[in-house]
Amino acid sequence: MRKYILIGLLALLSATKLSAQKPNEITHFNLIFAPDLSNRLNPKLYPKAVNDADIVQGAMGKIWPDILRIGRDEGQLDRYSVDFINKGLIGLYKINTDILVIDFQLFKRQSDRINYILARNSVPRTLKQDVSVFMAEYQKFNNKAAISNNGADIWTYFQSGIDDRIVLPALSTGGRLKHKFRNVMVLMTDGYIEAGIYGKGYDLSAAKVKDFRNAFLKSNIDDMNVFLSRNPKFKIKPAKNPFLKDLEVIVLEMYDRSLSRAGAATRHPTDMEIMKLIWTDWMRSSGVKRFELKSTASNKSEAVKYIIDFLKKP
Repeated sequence: MRKYILIGLLALLSATKLSAQKPNEITHFNLIFAPDLSNRLNPKLYPKAVNDADIVQGAMGKIWPDILRIGRDEGQLDRYSVDFINKGLIGLYKINTDILVIDFQLFKRQSDRINYILARNSVPRTLKQDVSVFMAEYQKFNNKAAISNNGADIWTYFQSGIDDRIVLPALSTGGRLKHKFRNVMVLMTDGYIEAGIYGKGYDLSAAKVKDFRNAFLKSNIDDMNVFLSRNPKFKIKPAKNPFLKDLEVIVLEMYDRSLSRAGAATRHPTDMEIMKLIWTDWMRSSGVKRFELKSTASNKSEAVKYIIDFLKKP
């Protein structure tokens, strides 16, 4: 029976589904986790139901069988990694970035990939082991960030920090098949962009959200979209980065500070409504290929489902 199960798994991983894609084209996932590592990780300041590390662990645990079965084709070249919005934290926290990458391009043969995934034939390393090492390092710097007070310049990251390290181009293998990547970023932030440069169009601070609300309520305009279009000073300047046109972004754990600890709105429109409006305008004007904005999840399973559902959408 074990023999037939392994044969079935081999067939599943090797099955070619070109009918679901363009002829002679295979698409792979390039999944990047980009945590802002700001003081929002401090549970005493901003208590929330699920920790960033739990979200990443849950998603990494879905590589097999879930993610590797989303429109899979023969010769998976998926890549899973962490990138840092504030690169200075790498040295500050002594982060080993080499083990924060799982790259299926390292395998030249499909049989080697299968052995790695299923821990067969006494392979020197396995997917399960690499995920465990990956998460141990992630948890280590996540814990350090939770007791620190470092900011995250998200605007500058989108302007110049996202490059060909993050957005992978199509691969030329010399054969008849073209290998393309879906570059998907899981951006973990609370939605407030406080970069240290205020009032110049690079931030979305709590003060700016408050100013928007007060001005909107005084305007007697019913539609916030109309109000924003007439008051561009509240917008975030578009990032001018050609790589964004090939990047899909799901923003997780946007935290509404206008809610009470019990979850009731203390002001209208809420911070979340305002942030989503301004973030949507910013993502569109910056030319991001596709994006979704998600509030804090109620639990780990919900947060991971956001990611998996995002990957399942074309």
